[in-house]
Amino acid sequence: MRGIAVTLACFALVAALLAWSRWLARRRLASLGHVALAAACTAAAIFLWSAAGGMASYEPLRPGHAIAEIRFDQVGPGRYRATLIRLPWGQVQLFEMTGENWRLEARTLRWHGLAADLGLKPVYRLERLECGPAAGDNADRSYTLAHGEGMDVWTRARGNAVWSPYAEAAVAAVPWKAMKDGSEFTIIVTPEGLVAQPSGTEIPILPPPRG
Repeated sequence: MRGIAVTLACFALVAALLAWSRWLARRRLASLGHVALAAACTAAAIFLWSAAGGMASYEPLRPGHAIAEIRFDQVGPGRYRATLIRLPWGQVQLFEMTGENWRLEARTLRWHGLAADLGLKPVYRLERLECGPAAGDNADRSYTLAHGEGMDVWTRARGNAVWSPYAEAAVAAVPWKAMKDGSEFTIIVTPEGLVAQPSGTEIPILPPPRG
């Protein structure tokens, strides 16, 4: 996406130089046309650069692949230390969890139409780790896992009629599961969402998505 932004910025520069040369040649209408083209290319380049910044925290979405591992170690009554390992990079995060259950949530973005034609691929971002005393608990006991910069493309695309022909923003989540001392799970992406599979079991290999 940033490559397209740089290309548009170069077009804007060329258009600006042509506008200046046309102005010096007293070709006012031609100069104004090139000024408009330069402005349009500049605006598009700024938009795409900001969008690319917002997308920098996302990872490729590949169904059937493991994206994280999580382990729970009990440190007291109803208290656990959660160790989250992001795959494939191996980044480790530690959290103090209180309660009996846990849930992991991610944002997903899938592209359609012109966006897909430009080469944009489906992506995801781990968003939130929650804990609660019971399944379906609505209390706010959660940890934010992502801190994006630039444009929040996911929020813009979520339910927006202008974006809907090009982007599909959704939430994928591991359903509420019980925390137990020493329990380990591998988080796998499937076409239906996220699955927490007990570590040590074989990860199924899914066929690549069509198209």
